[in-house]
Amino acid sequence: MRLSISGKVMVIYGSICIVIIILAFSLSYFGMVGRLQRDLKDTHIALLKQIDNRIELVFRATEKDLLNLSQELEYVYFMYDSYEDPSQKYANSFGLSNKLQIMVHANEQLSSVFVYSDTSGDMMTDKTLIKNNEFEDKWLQSYIEMDGYSKWIGTHKVRDGGKLQDVITLIRPYPLISSPGYRKGLVAVNINEDVLYRMVSDVFEGGQDGVHTFIIDDKGNIVTHDDKMQLYKNVTDIPYMKQVLDRTESGQFTAESNGGKQSVFYITSNYTGWRIVSVIPEAELYQPLESLRNLMIAIVIIMLILALSVLFYVNRRTFKPLDRLAVKMTGASRQGKPGHTVKLDYLEKVFDQMHIDRKQLEQQVRDSKPIVKWRMVMDVLTGYHTEFESVNRQLEYSGFPLFPQLFIVCAAEIGKDNGMSSKDETLYTYMLCNVAEELINMETAGVAIDTGSGRAAMIISFAEGDAEQNHLRALAILELVLDIMKQQFGLLVTVGVGRCYGDMCDITTSYAEAQKALEYRMILGSQTVISFEDLSGSEHQDFYRILKMTDHIIEALRQTEMEKIEQQVACLYQDAIGHGLSPELIRHFSYELVMKSLQAVAATGVDVDESMDNMGRIHTRIYRSRNWQELEQIVLNVLMQMAGKVEERRRQRGSNKLISEMLAYIEEHFRESEFSLAHLAETFGLSPTYISKLFKEHTEKNFIDYLIETRIHAALELLTDKNRKINDIAEEVGYINTRSFLRAFKKYTGMTPSEQRELLQDSTPKIALE
Repeated sequence: MRLSISGKVMVIYGSICIVIIILAFSLSYFGMVGRLQRDLKDTHIALLKQIDNRIELVFRATEKDLLNLSQELEYVYFMYDSYEDPSQKYANSFGLSNKLQIMVHANEQLSSVFVYSDTSGDMMTDKTLIKNNEFEDKWLQSYIEMDGYSKWIGTHKVRDGGKLQDVITLIRPYPLISSPGYRKGLVAVNINEDVLYRMVSDVFEGGQDGVHTFIIDDKGNIVTHDDKMQLYKNVTDIPYMKQVLDRTESGQFTAESNGGKQSVFYITSNYTGWRIVSVIPEAELYQPLESLRNLMIAIVIIMLILALSVLFYVNRRTFKPLDRLAVKMTGASRQGKPGHTVKLDYLEKVFDQMHIDRKQLEQQVRDSKPIVKWRMVMDVLTGYHTEFESVNRQLEYSGFPLFPQLFIVCAAEIGKDNGMSSKDETLYTYMLCNVAEELINMETAGVAIDTGSGRAAMIISFAEGDAEQNHLRALAILELVLDIMKQQFGLLVTVGVGRCYGDMCDITTSYAEAQKALEYRMILGSQTVISFEDLSGSEHQDFYRILKMTDHIIEALRQTEMEKIEQQVACLYQDAIGHGLSPELIRHFSYELVMKSLQAVAATGVDVDESMDNMGRIHTRIYRSRNWQELEQIVLNVLMQMAGKVEERRRQRGSNKLISEMLAYIEEHFRESEFSLAHLAETFGLSPTYISKLFKEHTEKNFIDYLIETRIHAALELLTDKNRKINDIAEEVGYINTRSFLRAFKKYTGMTPSEQRELLQDSTPKIALE
């Protein structure tokens, strides 16, 4: 019979379910049965040991009572039969009898106590005194020569008060430690056999058919038994009891008895040497296991029925539609062709083609993702898209979703010491973007793209936190990016970082700031993270005033006056420290001073890039400076090197006698208000254009800039005289219009003449005068 798809599934999965359930049942049952059998055996052995512990506890207490009795004076007199007169003997017997009665009444396990004196032949019990000539049963006298210092006698009959009782007896000689031939008597303590059996039955209840618990001595005699008819019998003729007597310690074995299998549990008492035995038919022992087996079989049957029912339901819901689909796709008609079985060959081919088409579509989607990502990020950076909702879906599609707020933009540029080709530049930029995206998305969310010419742009977004906190997190991530690119690929990466903004519409502003910060790589060097916040100026008025004072240092640099540079730099940092500028502001005006010096040196024709290579990483050195004195020395070394470059450049140009004469003439006539370039050209008989070009080439300044600086320097010297008026000083340095003088003065010094005069008097006149 040919089965449909659903029929095959039903048969296969039904068989698998049945096998699994039966196998699980078998493993569970046999594992559980084995464990329960071991637990049952351990439990029975533990019960027998509990019986042994109780018996030993009672026997040791009895032995202790005997030891206490042996120390009584009446006991000693009785044993030695040493009295002065009959009255003393009577009193001693009376006292000993009372003590024996107290001993029996105090210990409910004791049946009677016998004290035998071998000296007199008399025997005292807790009830009476028996003379030597009145003995009917002299059983106790036979143990006077026994081996050892104590002996437990199994169940035997003793007459006590006129009737026989089944008792277990402990016998000890007097003296307690004495050998045969030196003993004066014996003492015997009797414990009723019923008391001993109650100790057994309290722990191990019998009553079931064939279940017996009993005690035998080392010769096979029964000491106590639940069947009193078995007392005084010897069981050595029973085969399995021989095994018990031959073995030591504890154990269990199975034996055939009374037409069935019996489980025999036994232990050997370390105190008496007796065996405590329990015989249980296996049918009784394992009856709970049979109930468990029946319960598990019922559970298995229910599980099989439930599994087959679920399989039938799932088959109808899942594979029946597959049957109909197969019929439709193969073109078979059940109405037209009854009994026709659908083959899956054609259906498999159709599914294979669908799978191939799906893979091709996925490949096309994957290939388009980088283009979509690049287009979306560029639109955001240029401000074409300013709403988060308009780009979020495309970025999620490309695999780089962003948070809807808190954005920081970074601009990066790569390079190598020995340069690289355009192909390598593209490849390394791609690797930089991959490394940056991986590290950024480990901490938060972000995206990076190649913007061309070895540059990349990164957008980092944060789910929470303030601007300062997120800015520090971004810097930490970027430092890690730089380290990895340096160690793994040998690349020098410089990154400019914009500020953190809350809306996507401000990403263009952050990107512009990042690009501006990246321009500072000329000062700070490669392999550096440059933050726009670190480059922005302070609102502090002292900072702007001190920053303006760097113009004097730049002027001294232009003139290559080494000593003057050193003095002004020292006074500059002293003033900054004196006015309490923060370390960040001090570092910032140090950057500005280095930047201005580079710009001034570049104007002289010196190769700035070559100078930066010789100076090393200024950014790292400034940031790692431990104190402001070290920072001052770093900046001073930079300025000295720049001044040396300028001086060398000027030596290469040589001196010009005509320019020297012009400078001397300007120094003599700059106070004249009508003094100008035309006047100078007329004086020396040259054209203004030629003089301007010559002047620029040798002084590195325009004529008008040089004239204004000369007049401002002269005004600074006159300002030291507080009695001179500002208008008079303006006329003396060549300005007819006082307003023009004020405008020029503030442009070159950063403050008004009045403010400058106060500074010269109260702060650092040395810088101003120079």
